[in-house]
Amino acid sequence: MSVSITDTSKDIAKSSLPMVITAVLVIALDQVTKEIIRNTVAIRGTIQVIKGFLQITYAENTGAAFGMFRGKNNVFIIIGIIAIIFILLYYRQFRSSTWMRISLGFLLGGAVGNMIDRIVFHYVTDFIRVRWWFLRLRWWPSFNVADAAVLIGASMLIIGMFIESKNIPQTEKG
Repeated sequence: MSVSITDTSKDIAKSSLPMVITAVLVIALDQVTKEIIRNTVAIRGTIQVIKGFLQITYAENTGAAFGMFRGKNNVFIIIGIIAIIFILLYYRQFRSSTWMRISLGFLLGGAVGNMIDRIVFHYVTDFIRVRWWFLRLRWWPSFNVADAAVLIGASMLIIGMFIESKNIPQTEKG
């Protein structure tokens, strides 16, 4: 029995669907919410969703998490490109695991969502603020859907790797 190139490419396309669909949904949700925020909250001001706990606000982040490395937009674009390449290359290792492909979709969608902002606006639009008890009720730095997707994807990836490591047969020590 011979396998044609089209059969192989169909298998790759089919196996990549969970990652691609997840990434596209994350990018779409991220960009739509940021556009809404830029057109409403940026003009009208902060919205108290749950007073003292959750706010929708508007922030232009030219740095990384927690406002570190402000003004290094070009560096973060390069880091984003490297991250996207890494995700696409890493995907090959997880073609058989839907969980892992979805986790990579969250990571890819988050990376692309924030990169779009950096390229188009030269900053990332952040808008979700939460006050956490373990921070002595201080406000956590603003974040967005793409940031949340990266956190979800990274968490899923770690959980998936842990589960897979438990399923790998251990060689006997002699």
